[in-house]
Amino acid sequence: MNWQLLLNPFDKFSEKNIFIFGIIASIIGSYITFLSGATFDGLIEVHLNPQTTFFIALKENSLHIVLITVLLFLLGKIINKRTRFIDVLNAALLFRVPFYFMSLLLIFPFLQSLDNEIKKNPEAIGKLSLNPFDLAMILLITCVLISLLVYSIVLLYKGFKTATNVKKPLHYVFFGVIILFAEILSRIILPLI
Repeated sequence: MNWQLLLNPFDKFSEKNIFIFGIIASIIGSYITFLSGATFDGLIEVHLNPQTTFFIALKENSLHIVLITVLLFLLGKIINKRTRFIDVLNAALLFRVPFYFMSLLLIFPFLQSLDNEIKKNPEAIGKLSLNPFDLAMILLITCVLISLLVYSIVLLYKGFKTATNVKKPLHYVFFGVIILFAEILSRIILPLI
């Protein structure tokens, strides 16, 4: 397998192909999120929420795509006047793909029962008794979730770098600040829509 293809698909595929793939992935990913009972309640967050509907998942996903696209496009225009909207949008669309896999990981029954226990009594989190298998699975799933989060940020970074031709270290700092700002902003906007 060509790892470069996974790490930087922006060099290998046309913007049209990435856009089509991203739109289809967003719709399917929102449906997967609905089926797994997850919610995207922040730009870089996935939690269990059995009340999630397909419309809610699609709305949350769309908000995150639009929000990070607009913020990064504005930053991109400041960095390089020739930044194209489609390139930043494609980066945002691919950025979300690992989150759909994250929502799939939340369907494990022991995670759902653990989540229910914690929601019933948050103070008892330190008193939970976990068997070694559950503990090992939680550790494994946590490692996979962190890896997927890092991968999503790598995709966003590579797409943004391709879109803007960014080279200065300060631009990378601004990129990180935009992600944090988008996370905060999404937590404010989601309850309003």
